[in-house]
Amino acid sequence: MLSSIAFIPDGNRRFAREQRISFLKAYQLGTKKAWDVMHWLEDYPKIKDGTFWMLSLENMTKRKTELSVLFKIFNRELSKVKDSGYFEAQQIRLRFFGKLEMLPKKLLEKIREAEKFTQDFGKRTINLALGYSGRAEIVDAAKQLALDLKENRIELNKVNEDSFKKYLYSGFPDPDLIVRTSGAMRLSGFLPYQSAYSELYFCEHYWPEFSQEDLQEAINSFEQRQRNFGK
Repeated sequence: MLSSIAFIPDGNRRFAREQRISFLKAYQLGTKKAWDVMHWLEDYPKIKDGTFWMLSLENMTKRKTELSVLFKIFNRELSKVKDSGYFEAQQIRLRFFGKLEMLPKKLLEKIREAEKFTQDFGKRTINLALGYSGRAEIVDAAKQLALDLKENRIELNKVNEDSFKKYLYSGFPDPDLIVRTSGAMRLSGFLPYQSAYSELYFCEHYWPEFSQEDLQEAINSFEQRQRNFGK
């Protein structure tokens, strides 16, 4: 059963170049698409978790002007969390993960406000990865585990896949399905630990072009597969 779906919203920059529009316009369209997908997920009540990779750790090294544009968009969208009434009406909880401490202070404050405002909503959870790298997540988890072992907060024989997972940034269920747009057929370091048995779907359309029909095709593809989980 499909209960957790994740998206790698790729192709904003290439879409901008091909359409001869500014990166700002492309990112605005991409942000609107994320809102669209959240609305479309309402048609699938069994999907309780949706995850979006909004900004990779590698993206944090982009030109300052481009990052500034992205941060302004994020700030504006975060203001809608309370003002729109959507998250409260739909009982959607927001969670953010990644190297959040690297984000601008005001943006981080808005993120914490959004998480606090939605923390008791329980119909669906939307997870947003900002400044995220799968390798960095595993390294940070290993460091924290080593510290806990050193301080005798956990016994070595108690360390297993489940206990290690608690050290990861993300506290949501492993995605059943990961959808990547733009035609690229790789995960690029997205949720490497959690995606061991995820089904993958690669859409040819750029993220701003992603449609409700594309989402349905991805879900149809998932439902036609036999999942054996290595057995």
